[in-house]
Amino acid sequence: MKQFLRSKKGISPLIAAVLLIAFTMAIAGIMATWATQFSTQKIEQSSSEAECIGVLDIGSLSFNNGTISVRIKNLGDRLNLTDIKAVVEYSDATKSKQYNIKDFNATDPLAPGGVTFFVAGTGEPAKPQKIQVFSTNCKKNPAELRFP
Repeated sequence: MKQFLRSKKGISPLIAAVLLIAFTMAIAGIMATWATQFSTQKIEQSSSEAECIGVLDIGSLSFNNGTISVRIKNLGDRLNLTDIKAVVEYSDATKSKQYNIKDFNATDPLAPGGVTFFVAGTGEPAKPQKIQVFSTNCKKNPAELRFP
């Protein structure tokens, strides 16, 4: 019986070291693949967001007899601004509204260097506090003006 117990041995230290190294390299390969894909995705996302900075410009803002008028300009040189929306905010939040500018005969999409005008009746006699304009492809970089 003692002889049988003595003849049982574990794996040799050399094989254990090789297995540990192989396991470590496999984990490192998986992590490297994931890190490459993750960083590539983040770089593409940040470069597309960087193209949006300062692209949308609004001006010539006016409010007269319940009608808002604003000039919208694409200052970019490569990016079409698509699905442009305007949010008109009042001090009373229940009166605030969002408008899709193409429903008001404004140009959408707005090509690089393009200018369009958004004119809409609010149905409210009170002057809004501000207007915010953004496009779907540059949602994180809206243009904003306060009413004079």
